[in-house]
Amino acid sequence: MKKQLSIIALLLAATGCINKVPIDFGEVTPQLVLNAQLMAEEDEQAIYLSESTLATIKPLQGAEVTVLVDGKPYATAVEADEVEQDNRYASAYRFQGGFPAGSQVKVTAKKGSWDAWAQAEVIPRPVISAVDTLRSMERDIDYSYEVFQVKITFKDLPGNSYYRAGVRANHLITQVGFNGEISEIPVTSELAMSGSKDPVLGGATAGMSIFNLDKTYLAFSDEMFRDQEYTLRLTINSDRLYPFYYVMADFAPSYFLISTSLVPWLESISREEFDYLNALNNLENFGYTAQVIVEPTTLPTNINGGLGFFAVRNRTEAASVALPPVRIDYYYGTEDEQHAGQQ
Repeated sequence: MKKQLSIIALLLAATGCINKVPIDFGEVTPQLVLNAQLMAEEDEQAIYLSESTLATIKPLQGAEVTVLVDGKPYATAVEADEVEQDNRYASAYRFQGGFPAGSQVKVTAKKGSWDAWAQAEVIPRPVISAVDTLRSMERDIDYSYEVFQVKITFKDLPGNSYYRAGVRANHLITQVGFNGEISEIPVTSELAMSGSKDPVLGGATAGMSIFNLDKTYLAFSDEMFRDQEYTLRLTINSDRLYPFYYVMADFAPSYFLISTSLVPWLESISREEFDYLNALNNLENFGYTAQVIVEPTTLPTNINGGLGFFAVRNRTEAASVALPPVRIDYYYGTEDEQHAGQQ
């Protein structure tokens, strides 16, 4: 008890006396900010550029962006006509293409006196040998709930390896009216899976061993299973498997029918990106300012002549797993969710 009182007194002493110290950052030179997480497979790729000052960050337009592979020009990224809603602080520069494993990918961005660049090696693609799913009940203090688990079995790559995992959900929502009218809409989303039950993902966010926190970015190393086969376990509450649904047509709905298929995926990432994603996890849990006994998080940067982060990921997608359709009936504004065909 005396020890606990001493800790409380120490915390009060640390937080009770606050002196406001004026800070003068002086003149801040604007910098080019480059962010890009490219994919090894053939796809439409995007590189995001911003201009950073002391108080603002805004889209950087009119830059010259070039992609090189093994030192040779590969593509010129073309600036998008409009700023994307999800990236309203950056301009998107796009190109088509992919990269073979083992190649060196370099991105350069130039405008005026700015000349920034970054380079990354393409890591071999991981090999998924099996995927399994399981529904089970878990108990939390005084209530039980159903969870859905996705198991991904894969062989570790040679050397010190780092990975990122996730599950994409492809939904087809069919709205059926009382007179048989039908309206369909496809919905694709990344499920907010948790790795808290898996040894390599569970427990604390990187570097915070006294906290048990959620991780938005499920990145992990092969330290616990090096050069072996491993089965990763990702978990989600069953009621979060399905998207938010709404009336999608002018007719009154009789019921919704939701067909869902899951696509588990695994990416090979670099040690640099592993550290970067763990820093993002820390920011989401603690914010951008320090709290008591929590060290402020610093985001790594690997951009020469600027700020930001550049990486190339190599993803393997498993075969899709189809779930039983779910029917949601409407009765005078109330809903009764049940599996299709069951009354």
